[in-house]
This record gives sequence, C-alpha cells and structure tokens, in this order.
Amino acid sequence: MPRHAVIVGAGLAGSLLAVSLARDGWRVSVYERRPDPRTRGLAGGRSINLAVSARGIAGLASVGLDREILAGHAIAMPGRMIHAREAGPAGHTVFQPYSKNPADAIHSFSRGGLNLALIEAAAREPTVELHFDHACLDVDFHAPAAIFTTPDGRRHTVAADLILAADGAYSAARMAFQRADLFEYSQSYLGHGYKELRIPPATSAPAPGFAIEPHALHIWPRGGAMMIALPNTDGSFTNTLFWPFAGDHSFESLEADFQRRRREDPSAQPTNRDRARVLDFFQDQYPDAVGIMPTLVDDFFANPTSSLVTVRCWPWRRGRVALLGDAAHAIVPFYGQGMNAAFEDVVLLASLLRTASDIESALDEFQSRRKPNADAIAEMALANFIEMRDKVGSPEFRYRKKVEQTVHEMFENRVSPQYNLVSFSTVPYVEARRRGAELDRVVDHVVAAVPTADELPDRQWRERVRNAAAIALAGNQPPAAGASPVSAAQPHTEAAGFIDISPVISPRINVWPGDTPFTREVLCDIKSGSNITLSTLRGTVHLGSHADGPNHYARDGVAIDRMPLNRYIGRCRVIEASVRRGARVRPADVPRLGDVREPIVLIKTGTFPDHESWNEDFAALSVELVEELARLGVLTVGVDTPSVDLQNSKDLEAHQAFYRGNMAIIEGLRLAHVTPGVYELIAPPLKLEGFDASPVRAVLRPLTPADAPSLAP
Repeated sequence: MPRHAVIVGAGLAGSLLAVSLARDGWRVSVYERRPDPRTRGLAGGRSINLAVSARGIAGLASVGLDREILAGHAIAMPGRMIHAREAGPAGHTVFQPYSKNPADAIHSFSRGGLNLALIEAAAREPTVELHFDHACLDVDFHAPAAIFTTPDGRRHTVAADLILAADGAYSAARMAFQRADLFEYSQSYLGHGYKELRIPPATSAPAPGFAIEPHALHIWPRGGAMMIALPNTDGSFTNTLFWPFAGDHSFESLEADFQRRRREDPSAQPTNRDRARVLDFFQDQYPDAVGIMPTLVDDFFANPTSSLVTVRCWPWRRGRVALLGDAAHAIVPFYGQGMNAAFEDVVLLASLLRTASDIESALDEFQSRRKPNADAIAEMALANFIEMRDKVGSPEFRYRKKVEQTVHEMFENRVSPQYNLVSFSTVPYVEARRRGAELDRVVDHVVAAVPTADELPDRQWRERVRNAAAIALAGNQPPAAGASPVSAAQPHTEAAGFIDISPVISPRINVWPGDTPFTREVLCDIKSGSNITLSTLRGTVHLGSHADGPNHYARDGVAIDRMPLNRYIGRCRVIEASVRRGARVRPADVPRLGDVREPIVLIKTGTFPDHESWNEDFAALSVELVEELARLGVLTVGVDTPSVDLQNSKDLEAHQAFYRGNMAIIEGLRLAHVTPGVYELIAPPLKLEGFDASPVRAVLRPLTPADAPSLAP
C-alpha cells in the first residue's frame, strides 16, 4: 500500500511537492483554504509577479515541467533598467546587466498563472487528491493528522504517514508548532511596506504591446524608497512601490487622511485634494512613469498597502510533521528568491524521502541542510533591498559593477559575484554569500587602486584592473602606485590592503533605543565662503563600531581610557557562528572553536545586517561561549551586533561574564564582507577620560607569511 502524505497548502511549493511525491509513488492529499482557481478564477494574492531564477527552474525541471511552464508564462530579464528622477517626463534610463553573460537572466512570471499551471499538473497525477475550501485548524503531531474545516463549519481529521505544511508566511499549520514546547519563532517587519500599481499595454512602444522595455526589471531608486516594474505576458507591467510607512516619501504622507476617513466610513472615497496630492507627488518623483500609468491615482487608493515580513523558526519538524517554504522561512522579496528557495526545499525533501531509511531521518536531514541556507538568503535579501533602493542609481555603484563583471570575466575560474551565484546557479546560499564576499574584497581593492574607466583608454584600464585584481587575489594588496593615502581617489582603507569593518557614522545610523542619536552641526563651511570647515558632533559614545569600557556594566570597572591598547591591536581570528536571530551563540554554534589561538576573536552572526535599520532580534553571546573563549586565552571579543547581550536582557549576563574573565568588548562591527580567518585587528578607542565607551574605526589587515614572528600571540 503506498505511503500517504497530506500537504497543507496548494500554493506554489505545495503543488510542486504534490507532483514530486506522486511521481515517487506516494498517495497525496492536498488541502487548500482558498477556492479552486480552476473553477472560481484566480484569487488576489500578495503579489502578482515572481522573479524565477535558476533554482526555481531546477525545481520545475525536477518533475519535467520547466519547458512547458517557461514557454507559456515567462519573460526573460537579463538586467535592471534604472530610471533617474532628474531626467523629467522625457526619462533617462541606464541598463545594468546582471552578468557578463547576456544569456544569464531572471524570469518574470505571473504568480497566479504559475500556481494554476502547477495545480493543473498536480491534478493530472492519478494519486493526487485536491481539496479546496479546507482551512487548517490544527495538527496532531502524535498521529500524525491534520484537522480542517469547510465553509459550512464541518471538521475533518485526516491521518497520514507524513504531514507537510506549505501554507505560507502566515501558516495555520505552524501555529500548532508555536503552541508546542521548545519552538523558537520570530517575525520581523521592515519599516517599509508595498503597494501594487500598473502600466497597461501600449500600442506603440519599444516592443509590441509594451510601454517600456520588457526585458528588464525596471527600478526607480529614490534613496530610502523605490518603485519597480516587472513585465507581464499581456504587455502590461506590475509596478510595486516599496516605501516607508511614515516620513516625507511615504504612504502616510499621501494616504493618511483618506485612510482615517475610510476607518470612520468604509464607503469613503478619496477627495479631489487626495487625488491631486498623489498625482503631484508622482510627477515630482517618478515623472517618466506618470504618462504611461493612466489609472495611477485610482490604483493607488484602491490597492492595499501591505507589510514585508521575515519569518524565522526552529525546529522545522516535530515527529512526522514538517514545515517548508514560507511557512518555515518567509523572506522579503528583494532578491526574488522566496519561491526559488521554496522549490529548493521541495527538490531536497523529495530526494531525501526517496533515499532515507525512514521518514524521521529524512526530515532531520532536510531541516539541518536547509536552515543555514534559509537564514543566509534572508540576510542577503535584506541587504539587496538597500542596494536596490539606495545604490543602483549612483555612478559609484555603476563603476563598481563594471569592475565586478570585468574581474569575473578575467578570472572566471576563481571568482563569481554573489548575484550570479544566487540567481544563475544552484550553489547553496551559504556558499554563494561566502564566495560573493571574497569577490567584494577584490573589487574593493580594484576600485580604490584604478581610476574610473573614463580617465583611461579601455585597453589600459582593463590591464590595470587585471593587475590590481591579481594582486588582491594573491592576498597581497599594497597601495596603488603613486596614490596619496588621503586622496579622493582612495576613500577606503582597502586601498592600503586593509578591510574596513566599521559602519559609516551619519545621522542615518541607528543607536540603542533611548540613547542620544548622532548629529553634526557645521559651524563654518568652506563652500559657504569660510576659510575652513568646522563641525561639532553630538551623540552617544556607543556609536557604530565601539569599544565598551568595563565601567559601562560593572560598578568597579575601569573607564575606557584605562584599557590597555593591546586589547584592540593585534592578531585576531574572525569566526562565523551558525545562530538564529534572537538566540545566544553557544560553543556548539561555532565550528572549530578549539582552533582559536589568537588573543582577539571577532564573531560574525549576520543577525544585524543594516546599521541604518534597527532590528531587535539580533543574536547575542552565551555565558558558556564567553567562558570558553576566556579559557582559550582570548582577551577581546568583537561582535557584528549592537550588544553582546540580547536587547531585552536586564541582568546583562554576557557582559558580566566578560567582566569576570577580564576581557574587552567591541560591538557594532560590520563583518558581512569578511571571510573567516586570521587577520591583524587595528581598532584603538579614543582616550576619553572617565567615559564608558568610545567609537573605534576598526580595520583588519590580511596577514602574510612575513607577519608570523611579529604578530605572534
């Protein structure tokens, strides 16, 4: 008798999983809370478009559906089209290819169309049963069984050999996990939301039926906010606003009055003043889009403003019940990897169920292999939001991308950009992040060492890029010949062979809630006619990357000016911890911890990715880890989070462990681009008499064999 699997959710992952398991001989029952889209039409979802990349295509190929679905539903997008505000209604665009290879592209899909195609594929399998209008109420982990209800109030309990929850970011099945003991769960929201708009098909345009170039992901970056547009096969584009909820360039600034009236009277309509405010704003901020969006104002008020959430949880399985896809690891959409990651879940899970000795061992292997990769893409998606929103429109970013693609072309067998590895390969996300960071360091060096391409003939520029990249790849990064250490051409410490691990200090940087934010007062300004520029700054001393004085957390602790300098300068080891947000790093979370021989250790958690966007659920250090580091002879520990303790900690147990071990603390470092290994750290604090902390400009210097005697611990 075939094994029986119940799948909760007939979305993208659930439908693909049903096909895959049926092909492996399972009897599959799929339960979906929504009506059947084959008879009721496609219900409105959270997003109309998807960006499908190599991982998603591999998932479709695993059941032989890639060609069928790509042919009927996809539009290739080999790059970004950047729309500048300054160009006005006439528009000025810059195309940024994703890769040196023109064939590398992501694909714009209709979410509803793809979901319908997968449901129809599942329905063709003779051992698949589809049940719509069945909402999941609970899960019995012991049976195992799932409990469903129908619109008429009837309840159904369905037992099976395996229960798989693929019912999305707001998973009803996951609620059963949350009610159980020893289940860790967090959801973090961006301060930005999203709203969808539309560009309809046009009769005369760059391509038949399209008002703008169809083979590109269009971005209108506006520094803190943006609009994007993805093409549809009917000639239209789906535009999405990613704006802050509050502020000048925000949803609140345009629809707060209307939403207030709507709460008081659900039938309220936008006034002429409301409509004019929206139109005026778009004409100012997105002037080249207004003329091709005839329903702009109507769409703005008719479509909802929705939130953007990242979900993390652990464990993903209890007994023979497991979570996958967004139910286990929902992410923000800025890498276009949510569905792609879910399809990877499906492929791996089906493979493990095919070969494992029992269901439980297959589920254990599945969650242990997928969890680190799910965490990695969650962090990369958040980081890519900042790139898309703030950086893609700048000449500096365009030059950096030119260098990156040139280096990739020259040294293809040695380096690959993170974006290529994420979108055009099936390399695990953790590996993609590591290899991308390695190339970033090479690009940092080349950008600092080689003038912009406009200043040199192309052949000469390429030769200098090759030479600088070769030096960086060899691990030896001397200053560019003839360059001044303080010249405008060398803005980063990487130019001298160093890796900058401090965040930029500006009014945008976050400080601990309730602490004094950073401000700058310009007293004199050369640009305004003064003979000098002179500034005054105000802010907490726990600012950006900073060293804590022991008097910050211990009654008898010394001030920062009394701390020995050798605590902040010397041989150091960067280690990466596999830890979830909101958890404390334990010794078991740090691979090869026993190899540490250096007096300074920097711990990379990746749980506080944006120093300008505060998240409360960063990771912290456990007392056990601090004590183990002290036993290993470590004198100083640095972290890439605002604190070595959790945000809601009252007794500061990690801080107290540092005090007992006579160890120094550095917090707020920027380590995402740093490969684990041994370096020299240079991060001395200011000599602030009596103070409880000091900002530091922290840099790492990669070591060479000649450093062995001079930097011995």
